[in-house]
This record gives sequence, C-alpha cells and structure tokens, in this order.
Amino acid sequence: MRSLTETEIQTIKTRLDRCLIAYQEIYDELLDHYISALEQVPVEVYLQKKEELDNTFSWSVIRGMEKALEKSARKEFLRTARSSYKIWTLGWKKLALLLIISLLVVPVFQFTGPEGTYIVSALVLFSMVGFSLYFNKTKYGFSWSLAPGVHKPRYVLAHQFFGSHVFIFGITNLFAQLLPKLLENTSFAYLTPYLLLLFSMILLTFCWVIFNAINLKTLKLIKS
Repeated sequence: MRSLTETEIQTIKTRLDRCLIAYQEIYDELLDHYISALEQVPVEVYLQKKEELDNTFSWSVIRGMEKALEKSARKEFLRTARSSYKIWTLGWKKLALLLIISLLVVPVFQFTGPEGTYIVSALVLFSMVGFSLYFNKTKYGFSWSLAPGVHKPRYVLAHQFFGSHVFIFGITNLFAQLLPKLLENTSFAYLTPYLLLLFSMILLTFCWVIFNAINLKTLKLIKS
C-alpha cells in the first residue's frame, strides 16, 4: 500500500469534476473510493486501475447514485418532519414558541387583514431560506470563482430544503393569486379573505415543520 501523490489525487478530482456530480456526498464517497482502491496498486498500473474505476463509475452509474441519494434523503426528511406534529415531544421551549407565534397571528390579522397576513407568512418563509443561505453558502454549491463553467456539488439536504420551499410557495402563491381573481364579481367573492388566511396558515405550518426538522444554521436534520 502506498500514498498517492498530489498529482495523482488531482487527476482523480479532475475526472470527478468532469462528471458534474450534483451532490457533495457522492463526490466525497467516490473520491474516497478512488483513493482507497488506487493506493492498493503500484504506480506502474495506476492509470490502468483508474481507467477501470472510470468505467465502473460511468456517467449513468453516477446519475443512478444521485437518484438513490435523493430518494433516501427525501424519506429521511419526511420521517423527521412528521415528528414536528407530535406536540407532546417538542419540549417546553418549542411549545412556548409555538404559543407565541399563534398569539402573534391574531394581531397581525387584525391590523393587516388577510392580504397582510399572507404577505407576512411569505416573508417568514423567505427569511428562513435567507438565514439558511447565509450560514450554508458552500452547501448550496455557491462558488465565488469567476471562471466560466465552474461546477460545485451541493449537499443533498440543501437541495431538498430549497426545492421544498420553492415548490410549496410556488403552488400556494399560484392559488393565492388565481383564486381571488376567479371569485371576483361572483357570489363566492366573500370567500377570498378566508382563502388568503388558509394559504397563510399553510405557509406558516410548512415553516414550523421545517423549523423542527432542520437545523438552519448547520443544515442538518434534527433527530427526535
């Protein structure tokens, strides 16, 4: 067994970079696998062994690994998120926070109305995304490099977190904008405030689930 040189390790990284791997977890796993396997062979057969590994972990295989990781992460996230509905397991601090938030909704609704309540709910959701982005820029795959075509893998939970926010807000906002226009000048126009309040509650409930499922500062699942 030998230690790979910096040049050999960089050769491996160059190949992995060309694969445009989506998730850092897979990139790290493959890098570790390459290094472990190539340290077992003499330098004379390094290129031959590396080519075998390249063929083993082809583009299609890597895409399959990405899909499997996404599925696994989604299941783990949903399993963790479901625990946020078990109020009796939250502890007194989170119960107190939930009570305060519930009480704040009343004056917000009284002073701003249904439209204002919906806007405040959306701002809460965007604030959570902004907080997470601030502390986890690298996990989202952001790069400060000015070189064109630079690709940086992101962490799978960052993908799940951001994607779920975009999906929930996109669907909710679509109905929040569309339904009032459809009900306008009809006998059901009186339902508009109630619908906006309902959409506000959906956004706030989603924010509560995320708050209890993910540590926004470290972007890791909170194990119950």
